[in-house]
Amino acid sequence: MDFILDYKWFFLITAEVVFWVCAIAFLLLRYWFQLNKLSLLVFIIFILNDLWIALLAYFDYQRTGEFSIYQIIIVIVIVYAMTFGKSDFKKLDAFIKRWVANKRGEPIDKSLQPVKLYGKAYAIQEWKQFALHFVVFIIVHIGFAIGVGFSDSLQQIPLSDFFGMWFDDESGNFPFDNEGINKFSQVWLIILAIDFVITLSYTLFPKKKS
Repeated sequence: MDFILDYKWFFLITAEVVFWVCAIAFLLLRYWFQLNKLSLLVFIIFILNDLWIALLAYFDYQRTGEFSIYQIIIVIVIVYAMTFGKSDFKKLDAFIKRWVANKRGEPIDKSLQPVKLYGKAYAIQEWKQFALHFVVFIIVHIGFAIGVGFSDSLQQIPLSDFFGMWFDDESGNFPFDNEGINKFSQVWLIILAIDFVITLSYTLFPKKKS
């Protein structure tokens, strides 16, 4: 176990590579080689790989006794797989189907062609994606609150000073009782704000056909 944890970043990066290799291998075996049974074996490896990633976070926590950036990254990887990862996998699935049909000279199913949206329809699609991003942000932060708890100083400041303290606290112990989580949370909040501004721009300035 010590060996695994000493090289935990190597094992995490390797697991991510295996994740994408298995995803592509699964689709190629199913659509190009039409080996459905073998593709199911790859799918099982795919699932076991996700469980391995979760175990890496658990083992790291058992060793250190505290939450770290390493564990946070793994949480984000797992949350991504359960949310945005599903839609991205569907896009990859459609791409592989189109690629196989094109290579074989077969007609491409119209349902596999990417649909281009404009104007209000595109804005609604972007708002749905932002809503999912926001929900994931809230769920993960609820997990942080349960896992490490809030800082003691949270109850001592007015609500109007909350965001100021979130970014100005030099000790790094606000709003959660963990410096690594707070730094990660700050970066994510900035990304969420940028995502909101970009999404809003599609409502104020609708995307037009080029």
